[in-house]
Amino acid sequence: MNIPNAPLKGVFFMHFILSVWALQHSWLPVSYMYYNLIFMATLLWSLHCKDSEEPVFMALVIDGASVLLDIIVISVYYPLSDGYYRANFHFCAGMCILNLILRVVSIFVLLKIFHERGGRYDDLGIPGIPSGNYNDIDQHNQQSVPKTAVDTGSPTHDYIPANAPPPYQVK
Repeated sequence: MNIPNAPLKGVFFMHFILSVWALQHSWLPVSYMYYNLIFMATLLWSLHCKDSEEPVFMALVIDGASVLLDIIVISVYYPLSDGYYRANFHFCAGMCILNLILRVVSIFVLLKIFHERGGRYDDLGIPGIPSGNYNDIDQHNQQSVPKTAVDTGSPTHDYIPANAPPPYQVK
């Protein structure tokens, strides 16, 4: 059984379930839900536009930023009072931390999908950044020179005009 876009769907459902479980307790701010919803929307956009690398790039950038945002949210909003230490809080906090850890995995999956859809690693498709494919115009390339009149496509094979330059010597 071949599921189209299976890695992308796996990333979507993994982060969807972990985000929902993390939001079951009230300790997380609304911003956590906000940037996770935007990430989910870009993943759905990536599933819809199967040939474009742009939605995958957007999901990749948001996922990368979400790593930093998750670290900030967990470190700032993790409660230190005894009132929050219940089983459902531990479960939600664990799911938030697991979601953060699995974001690193999903970044590599999204990078692979980005590359498969034609995106480039060297500049990540950002305009204005020079790509790594540098063509040196000063480099002298050997050009192939026709050796005979047959190679030139001439209809007369043995005709050489009087003012023709001498034939090229191949070393």
